[in-house]
Parts: sequence; structure tokens; C-alpha cells
Amino acid sequence: MTSFIYGVNPVRELLRRRPGEVKQILVGRKEQGLEQLIAAAQKAGASVTLVNRNELDSMTNSHEHQGIAAEAPLPQAAAIEDILEKIARNPQALVVLLDQIEDPQNLGAIIRSAECSGADCVVIPEHRSAGVTPSVLKASAGALEWVPLVVATNLTRVLEQVKEAGFWSYAATASARESIWQTRFSEKSALVIGSEGKGIRPLVLKNCDFQVAIPLYGKIESLNASVSSAVLLYEFRRQFPAV
Repeated sequence: MTSFIYGVNPVRELLRRRPGEVKQILVGRKEQGLEQLIAAAQKAGASVTLVNRNELDSMTNSHEHQGIAAEAPLPQAAAIEDILEKIARNPQALVVLLDQIEDPQNLGAIIRSAECSGADCVVIPEHRSAGVTPSVLKASAGALEWVPLVVATNLTRVLEQVKEAGFWSYAATASARESIWQTRFSEKSALVIGSEGKGIRPLVLKNCDFQVAIPLYGKIESLNASVSSAVLLYEFRRQFPAV
């Protein structure tokens, strides 16, 4: 089943990652600066159709398409077993587990940070989470093409599998006694992050090895989930630069 993946960065990364799966490219008639993407689409054998902006709005169900959309399947979910087998011999590995992140913009932004920081995969629950949609791809700036996404029917079970594979797990909570500046992460770490409002569900939290907090120095009580994720990811990467 195909969808309309929209936005300059998502379409560019789609053409880099899966050019053979692109059926057609839709381009706004008056749009400028898209020549390279059009050439890449034509090189991949995809047809290019000029449409007006209202048609793009309707087809993508968004005004944020930046004048371009690609008809293609959405990225397929990965299996956690395959991921763990692939990274079993890596001296360092980083897995991100997200709980109750229901806002597509937050999910996409976290995936973008995960890809940029070299995370090996992102895990989301099948329910109580935003799913894989064109809006998430847009918010990820196309990063979802590159970082494997696992959709878990049981997030706690996936966390157990990750721990059985030699990872230590760290839950980000506001009430944690230890800050991330005091924490020495494991070379194989699983970062567990919940939504700003609902946090991490009790059963998932109970199965985490450690709880860590991001220090706050201002007047308000919390950071946005995507910002928290970026801080945690890059503190891990500061401790363990990518090899």
C-alpha cells in the first residue's frame, strides 16, 4: 500500500534509500529549487507530475508539503530480534524505547535525533503511540528512512529482550535521584523515554534498571519529550563517541 510522502527532506531521503519503490513524484507547478529532486526521481524511473498547490494539499492532507510529494510505501517496521542479532558483536550499541509518545511531531523529532546520534533502533508500542505516517516522516526530516523502527505489541517484553542481550536500561524520569551528569551509561544502553504528560507506564518503568533525571535550572517543571530525548542521546554519545 502506498502513501504520499511529502516534504523536501523526506522525499530526498526516500530517493536515496528506496528509489525503486517510488511510483511517482508530484511537484507544485510554481515551485522553485526542486530540480535536483526531480532529476533524482527521473533517474530512479519515477514519473514526475506537475500539480497545483491545492491538489498537493488534498493528496497529502497537509499544507506542509513544501511543494513536493512522492507516492511510495511507508518504511516497514523492523523486528527487534533482527536488530539485536545485527548489533550483537558491536562494542557499543544504543536502543531507544518510547512510551506513550502520541504526538507525531514529537515522535518524528525523536527519530531524527536518534538517527543523528547513531542509535541502532527506535522502539514504539503498537498502541498508545503515534504510528508511522507521512507526518511523522516529515517531522523526522526523512530520518525514518535510515533508523530502524520496531513496533512492539508488548513494550515490556521488548525491553526484557534488550536487557537479555546485554543492555542496561535507563528511564528518564523527573523524580530520579541521579542526574544524567552523574550517570555513567553502559556501552550497551537502552534509553526509555515517556511523554511529557503521561510519562512511562508503571510496568515499563518497573523493568528499567536505572532512573535518571535531566537537571532543570529554570522556573518550569519539564522539557518537551523530543528535547529530553536529544539531551539523553547526546550525553550517551558524549560518553561513548561513535566508532
